Amino acid sequence: IMNDRFGSYPYPQFSVIQGGDGGMEYPMCTMISGSGSFGGLVSVTVHEAIHNWFYGVLATNETKYPWMDEGFTKFAQDIVLDSLFERGKLNPHKRSYDTYIRNAIKGNDEPLSTPADHYETNEDYAVNAYYKGCVFLNQLSGIVGQKNFDRGMKAYFNQWKYKHPTPREFKRIMEKTSGLELDWYFDAWIGTTKTIDYGIRYVAANNGKSVVELERIGSMPMPLELLVVSGGENHIYYIPLQAMQGAKSAPESWGANWHEQKAWPWTYPYYQITLDVPMEKIERIRIDPFEKLGDIDEKNDAYPTAILSFPGGDANTN
Repeated sequence: IMNDRFGSYPYPQFSVIQGGDGGMEYPMCTMISGSGSFGGLVSVTVHEAIHNWFYGVLATNETKYPWMDEGFTKFAQDIVLDSLFERGKLNPHKRSYDTYIRNAIKGNDEPLSTPADHYETNEDYAVNAYYKGCVFLNQLSGIVGQKNFDRGMKAYFNQWKYKHPTPREFKRIMEKTSGLELDWYFDAWIGTTKTIDYGIRYVAANNGKSVVELERIGSMPMPLELLVVSGGENHIYYIPLQAMQGAKSAPESWGANWHEQKAWPWTYPYYQITLDVPMEKIERIRIDPFEKLGDIDEKNDAYPTAILSFPGGDANTN
């Protein structure tokens, strides 16, 4: 799975040695504990083995960029375990999202740019290095599109193995692969503790159509996908971010049910979409149906739980 998704393992062997406490990666081997549950031993073996792609081959500076080793490894681990155990989860990284969000809500989040030995607590280091780093990659796959992301991860591995890349090199690979500007994402997610929070502000009837107003509540801007279910059909309204200087391609599986909208300038707090569907025929609206965003408050992400009427009458869509 790793060879197929992330690049070919270049060494002649890999050994799993039971005898250590917990798990620890070394070049071409991992030490794991001599006892434990089957699932736990598989999980730790997968995690430590995957380190040999990111720690053993790419060899980023783990003191300066711990998330580029532990976070990338955790991201790939979730994918491998989901495949091995045939779980088929929409978001196999859910635990990473939940852990990061809990820490951010508590106010303990620190920038990913923090060196490994400069965190306030060991817990904050672990949350960032493993979980926020994992969320970073899964969100990026939503920004650039899955095909571009997969091609970018392989290109990153093949072009930068044995060369100790930094976040700058990884960003440039993903920009070249996707054709999108990614400074805004790397700068904010790595260098700040800005959080993501989007909500449905209201849904209103307007001359036989429906107007949906979205609100950016958090200070971290992101492109959005909005699921609209009406007449038993699913439609995706895709809103690129203006700072991307472009948009990802529509997934082939969505065909004509994928509707690209005008870009959202990140400084604007509100954004309106007009749907050619009467309000009474809308069954459901949901922000982020593919579960890519680390949105810290999901309670405002869905209609009909959102406000039902526009304050003051029909929406002005001009």
